[in-house]
Amino acid sequence: MQFIKPIFAITNPLLNKSETIAANPITYTNDVIQTIFTLFLMVGTIYFIWHVVMSAYHMISSQGDPKKWEEAQKSLTYSIVGVVVVFSIFVILRFIGIVFGIAALSDLTIKWPTL
Repeated sequence: MQFIKPIFAITNPLLNKSETIAANPITYTNDVIQTIFTLFLMVGTIYFIWHVVMSAYHMISSQGDPKKWEEAQKSLTYSIVGVVVVFSIFVILRFIGIVFGIAALSDLTIKWPTL
């Protein structure tokens, strides 16, 4: 029987499960890894969308100048390569987790934010 419940003065707003730290540190570590990856994925996706929009703007505003058009095309190509790299990292981390039996990586999922 437990008479005293631990008091947690500091909580992480992204991981609002402070009881999990004391009860099961492995679950907490899995949540931290999942949160970090979700933030990484969101930032990468926002960066990709920004560069696609800016590349489209530069293509429209090039006014037939081949040099500006090529720069806009390169920017678009690099942004597509970047988003492919971000999602490839997800696949590689999942694969490593499955092969080596790391629960935090094998249970990695893509969690999109919702309103």
